[in-house]
Amino acid sequence: MSIPELLTTIGGAPVNSVEDWETFRRPEIMDLLSEYIYGKRPAEAEINLHTTWKITDAKENYLGHPVRYEKVLITAGGYTFLCRSFFPMTDKPVPTFVYVMHEYQEKKYDFETSLECLNVPILDIISRGYGIAIMPTSGLYPDAEHKANYKAGVFAYFQPDRSLRRDNDWATISAWAWGASRVLDYLTGCPFADEKNAAVVGHSRGGKTALWAGATDTRFALSISNASGCSGAMLHRGRTEGGETVKVITNAFDWFCKNYSKYADREEMLPCDQHMLVAAMAPRLCYVESCSADAWASPAAERESCRLAKDAYALYGMTGAVLPDEADIEADKAYHDGNIGYHMKTGEHSILAYDWTQYMDFWDKKRG
Repeated sequence: MSIPELLTTIGGAPVNSVEDWETFRRPEIMDLLSEYIYGKRPAEAEINLHTTWKITDAKENYLGHPVRYEKVLITAGGYTFLCRSFFPMTDKPVPTFVYVMHEYQEKKYDFETSLECLNVPILDIISRGYGIAIMPTSGLYPDAEHKANYKAGVFAYFQPDRSLRRDNDWATISAWAWGASRVLDYLTGCPFADEKNAAVVGHSRGGKTALWAGATDTRFALSISNASGCSGAMLHRGRTEGGETVKVITNAFDWFCKNYSKYADREEMLPCDQHMLVAAMAPRLCYVESCSADAWASPAAERESCRLAKDAYALYGMTGAVLPDEADIEADKAYHDGNIGYHMKTGEHSILAYDWTQYMDFWDKKRG
């Protein structure tokens, strides 16, 4: 099954320079990914945003910890949603993560009463000198029922007449990525955040979102995909260990534009594949995580995307992923030499403090 060439244009021309990549090939790739997988955002969500924010609660030494806390209402294009940010008690702006927190995680934690969070070790992050802004996805579009009716959230606000929806219109993942960018708007005006060092992070469906957010918003210096699997870092073609398919994921979830479902059982017909999404981060940093017992996310196919994306980084004179052959991949080992970081932790589908340690180690190393 042939994988689309990363450095060959739709017209068949070779891409040999950064100028070729940025002028021709990367825009083609972004258009393909938008048209056939993630959907195109309506003009109403792209223009006249005038992002503003209102801090409704601000505390220092939050809940008895050396943490500066802000509860923020972010408004963009007239639409308002919530995020919560946590920073070290320092006078210097710090590199900051934007975490895409989906509802399964959101319902477990109450940050009004405790900072204990299995999936996001806030105190560990703060102790390492990083900030974190947590964006609950339910504020953009609720995902509890998985099958979107577009009657709530940003869809109801920006596109109230559902009869006008097209097969290439945005869906849930793209809406959440849009929200992550609006959180970044807030961070650019926050005196505690280093706006030039912002990362977007997510787990599972949030990992898919983090990659799409990093591709669509080049202000993110680092994009981190934790166990993102199908429609995230995992190649559609050439899976050797099973894994989720377009048919399965589009039958179960309305996270993607309608065009994507047309490729159920026909992945080889897609004009794009996920190594292109990873490559769209070049020359910025990217990180992909897998879990050893997460065959549904096909770790080998996630690694192959990382390997194939290296050619885009090479155009900039940079190294992409530095990974050994498949037979030599080790669990619980960090592969941090290139500008695409990777690790596979032992265990099932999850994001844990161990993963965050790897992400911060990688970012510390790359920021010098």
